[in-house]
Amino acid sequence: MNRFKDCFKWFVAVLAIAAIPTLSALAEPPTATPKASPPQPTNIPPVPRGIPDLTPYWAFDPPKSSLFDLKNLTVSGDLRVRPEFRTNGTFGISKRNDFVVQQWMRIGFNYSVSPDVEVFLQPQYAKNWGAGANVPNAGAACPANVCANDAFHVGQGDAFFIRQAYVLLRDVGVKDLDVKLGRQLIVFGNHRLFGHFDWANTGFSHDGIMLRYAPQKTLAIQGGWFRPAEGDFSQGPAAGNPDMFPLAVPGADGPSLGASADASDDTDMFILRADIKPMKGLSIEPMYVFFANGAASFSGSQVTQAHAPNQNRSTIGGRAAWKGGAGGLKLDLTGEYYYQFGSIAGNPGTGNTTRNLHINAWAGAIMGGVTLANMPMSPRIGVEFNGASGDGDANCNSSTTCNGNANTFENLYPTNHILMGYMDLFAWRNMIGYSGNLQLKPTPESHVEIAGWIFRRQTNGDNWYRAAQNIYFAHQPGITTSDSLGQEIDVIYTHFIKQGKVALQLGYGHFFPGLFVEQASSGNVNGTGPGGNPPGQDWGYAQVHVNF
Repeated sequence: MNRFKDCFKWFVAVLAIAAIPTLSALAEPPTATPKASPPQPTNIPPVPRGIPDLTPYWAFDPPKSSLFDLKNLTVSGDLRVRPEFRTNGTFGISKRNDFVVQQWMRIGFNYSVSPDVEVFLQPQYAKNWGAGANVPNAGAACPANVCANDAFHVGQGDAFFIRQAYVLLRDVGVKDLDVKLGRQLIVFGNHRLFGHFDWANTGFSHDGIMLRYAPQKTLAIQGGWFRPAEGDFSQGPAAGNPDMFPLAVPGADGPSLGASADASDDTDMFILRADIKPMKGLSIEPMYVFFANGAASFSGSQVTQAHAPNQNRSTIGGRAAWKGGAGGLKLDLTGEYYYQFGSIAGNPGTGNTTRNLHINAWAGAIMGGVTLANMPMSPRIGVEFNGASGDGDANCNSSTTCNGNANTFENLYPTNHILMGYMDLFAWRNMIGYSGNLQLKPTPESHVEIAGWIFRRQTNGDNWYRAAQNIYFAHQPGITTSDSLGQEIDVIYTHFIKQGKVALQLGYGHFFPGLFVEQASSGNVNGTGPGGNPPGQDWGYAQVHVNF
């Protein structure tokens, strides 16, 4: 598998490099004819040989490119503000009542160099109200010499970063073969393995290259290499090795490889996926993902971490979706299933970095509904099932011995908020969830959803994982013997105004804890608690979202 990973990586890299010289061929001719230049020698130095000289570097005065045309530039954006509250975050075990206001603002700049070349940049500013003070904060998160001169790093809680930055090349060498290089979003199907996670205040972005070949409307094939984490590459000069980057100076933003530099510390992800539409209303989407995290650092139990270090994990499966019906009766049905295999290191407390555990995990979901389009408010009645494997020995550590398997499903990079209850209490890991829901459209501009859930643990000896894939309540041997996690009810109302450019949304959820939570409370898993019957948890929000 390592040879496959290395070969595929180099194949993608060579393909990307080979695509660079096609830029000038793909681009439309510049609007102004460049001046004739004298014949160039054949032994051109490597740097100018690898850079199209349409806009040359300058010694002093910046150039005024004849290639730029304002009509080829489009600007898009999003602004969202969301007050949100949650009560009894630990069901009374400790005081966990919270109220926050989250906000983000995104501006997207898309420039069409030609019909076959697009460049997109999307910076984002995100914060929690009150978390970023209006005075410099000289704490660890922001050195005084930085805060005093950088408005984007004033106080804690502010984040200004690039959400997307890529170039899209169409028909690269072969008709209908498109290549996207740079920071981008990966969104597939129902977001169960890959989604933008826009509910969070930052969301998911991925650095890498995606190829898409769509020779016809009924078939599209995608494949790519992405680098979720560069484990041995830091900013600044190389410590103890000034000859590696002689131009780097202390504190500068330059590449640096540390003394323990090793490419095996990196995290790589390879994706191969197809979207097949054999008939009207039916889509079949097989997928294979190889996720390799070579980091050797450990924090707590190895096998319970999302994107855990020191693992090679393959995910194979797919999604099938169908919509049909006749007259005022519309039907929809969606199913997904994935199986995971590979190896991961166990017994982290002992410093063991050997991948001695075999991955054997699964996850599945099925949902369907009936829409009565001719009835008032067009009601849709739906049912849903979600399940994902767990491991009875998930919390093995230095004092216990792992059983040789790692059976907890890895949820990768999903948008869990929209999938298993809106209260964000569940990931697609060690869970069984049953749901019934009703959706209504009181007016063309409004939408109401009411959903009820019943949740259980799939494996008794594993933990309860929240939507962010971290442990919410850890399993306690001999104490948390029940699989019953609880029930949830959600009500979401959405209303569009200003010709659909502004969405107003209200949401409320209540969680009724099950016997597992009562047992965890008596065992004081998260601190000194009352035991007995734990109180329920309330959650709600109001949201304004502007899109242009």
